[in-house]
Amino acid sequence: MAWTSGFFNSINGDRLYNADQMSRIFEGLITDGVYASVANKLAVQPNNGMTIKIATGRGWFGRHWVNNDSEYVLTLAQSDVILNRYVAVCIRVDDTDAVRDAVPYLKYGEFATTPVKPTMERTELVKEYCLAYVYIKAGATAITASDIEDTRGNEALCGWVTGLIEQLSSATLFDQFTAIFNNWFNGLVDMINENTEAMLVGALPTNITVSLPASGWVASNGAYKQSVTVAGMNATKSIIVNAANDTLTAYSASGVKCTGQSANTLEFTASNLPSTAIKVDVLYMGV
Repeated sequence: MAWTSGFFNSINGDRLYNADQMSRIFEGLITDGVYASVANKLAVQPNNGMTIKIATGRGWFGRHWVNNDSEYVLTLAQSDVILNRYVAVCIRVDDTDAVRDAVPYLKYGEFATTPVKPTMERTELVKEYCLAYVYIKAGATAITASDIEDTRGNEALCGWVTGLIEQLSSATLFDQFTAIFNNWFNGLVDMINENTEAMLVGALPTNITVSLPASGWVASNGAYKQSVTVAGMNATKSIIVNAANDTLTAYSASGVKCTGQSANTLEFTASNLPSTAIKVDVLYMGV
């Protein structure tokens, strides 16, 4: 790799620079991902029927900027009669000479009873960044908020631009919570018994903030794990986990995510060892 520098005034065309060199000035200043302070943060939302939309926002992916100033609608493929599958809603950055563009892209997984989420391509010339996974149930004729898994905060898949911003809105996560809550409430009809009152009290939504101290992480298989006590948690409750605003940068940089739940316990995994305490907002409900 040769030594390069810039920028200098050109005299008779002896100092010329290309787009890649212009973009490199941002390396080390900002990370790949979605700008959490611009418009509606490229949130993936339900639209009508089997269509979804990417909200307004701006991102920085693979040394290229993207900007969306109006809702961008995507039409999903028809569901299968018997099998389910996932589709990843991506930003695909293609640096090949024939393309040279960064555009929304739908990457479908295989049909299956228990489908697997498609993985992101990351090569020298092609890089994919997943904004959300959409679960297409067998026989589905419409997509709801509960079918959409927001992955913008997952650094391995997308991430938030860090270094210049430190804020996050939970508006889109609230829509997902509402859809999950409605599904849970409708399902209670099938569970009524003589312990109805106790069951309902235990199943009500609970919102807490847990702290993950820097000293609590334990190395495990190339990553770092930490368990915290959450009263009333079990393996079947529905949960929504989101970094607290004041520790979002550390959360994203460390690749923290919730990877397990059991009796009165949540387990978190970090791809990089956090150097500071991280606060996480947890909303859980169900029986």
